[in-house]
Amino acid sequence: MTTESEADTLELPPVPEFGAGRPRWAAQRIHPRRLARGHLIQWTGIRAWTMAVGHPTPGKVIPRRIAGLTAAALLAWRTGHQQPQLLAIAAGAYTVTAWRAGRPVPPTPPTEEELQRRVILGVQHLLGDSPAVFVCDVYAALRARPAAAHLDDARLRAVLVHCGITIHKSVRVSPTQTGRSGIKAADIAALLSPTP
Repeated sequence: MTTESEADTLELPPVPEFGAGRPRWAAQRIHPRRLARGHLIQWTGIRAWTMAVGHPTPGKVIPRRIAGLTAAALLAWRTGHQQPQLLAIAAGAYTVTAWRAGRPVPPTPPTEEELQRRVILGVQHLLGDSPAVFVCDVYAALRARPAAAHLDDARLRAVLVHCGITIHKSVRVSPTQTGRSGIKAADIAALLSPTP
């Protein structure tokens, strides 16, 4: 007798070792995409070169470049018929250049000013429509994020001060909530407004 948790797994079809149903490796998905991206980058570059994008006199240059590409294609076609081994070398060279051109560009890390602006925008989001927010609420919201979960109160306060946020000793969030340290909405609005 099978338990209820095993009943679901027993009805799954077996995974084939070959064919369309087998799971694919990550390399089988990544490499063709990289080659395709490199191929598109190369053809875009060749097309831009042929159309003389950004050239001061494209009317004179385009016919010459088209004639040069036609001559190169004719030479490659004749060489390929006379020496077929060179086609394999040319295809390999093109594949290598497409592979290198398709290399993914790593994202640029954010600047310090951008990170400071993100913190200020986060505090503004916490403020909402209220005139102020308590620092303990800001700390709790920052600790809810994985990047700041390990920071203690002193370090979170240092981050806020480094971003230029003024922490007041006593703020009024509402008529009933007052007396604790916090951040005023006017200070955040002043930080986000462009300076003349």
